[in-house]
Amino acid sequence: MKLLLLHGLAIASSRKKLTDIKQSFTPDNVVTFEKGAEQQEVLANLQSLSLFAGERLVVWENPPESFQLAVFYSQLPVTLALWFDHEVDTKNWKDAQTLFFPEAKEISVFPFLDHLGNKESSAFSELDKLKRGGFDSQYIITMIFYLLRNLVATPKSAKAFVKSKNERMKANFSLEELVKLYRSVLDLDFKVKSGLLDETQAQFLLVNLFLY
Repeated sequence: MKLLLLHGLAIASSRKKLTDIKQSFTPDNVVTFEKGAEQQEVLANLQSLSLFAGERLVVWENPPESFQLAVFYSQLPVTLALWFDHEVDTKNWKDAQTLFFPEAKEISVFPFLDHLGNKESSAFSELDKLKRGGFDSQYIITMIFYLLRNLVATPKSAKAFVKSKNERMKANFSLEELVKLYRSVLDLDFKVKSGLLDETQAQFLLVNLFLY
């Protein structure tokens, strides 16, 4: 088994790296477990055999920091990526390839999402910053899905200022419009992955969906 550990407060950068890692695998061979997943479920998946050719990737986001793998699992033909949205003590994963993303003045995707949610044409200039910062369409689309899900239902655990901001942006859309946007973004995502649309066109159309 190859063990990867991605951690640190620079979430945009670590998310981008995780997306790059996922794209190096066949989509059918990538499984993602979110925070709160049962450890036994993850371990069972690690031991399962893929129906598809090629190496498998299992991603576990924000697992318990006490999580450790028994020696048995090191023999499995799979890559396990542990992703944390904060810095962790790496001593529990001494055999892991560690990628640390310290908080810094990094380019953030959130101003772009805020401009989209407020239907502001300045989203185009923020999109340009993201492109120059090396963010690809797949990451941008993933974060747009994140925005839409939060506009439909903001997590109860979200901070007060996030809830307030989302409520203001939510007022710009009806539920029907949010559902339509989600479907349209899914369609663009499919076209990019299928090679029917290049990234530059897709990014322009993504912003247009929110503005008009």
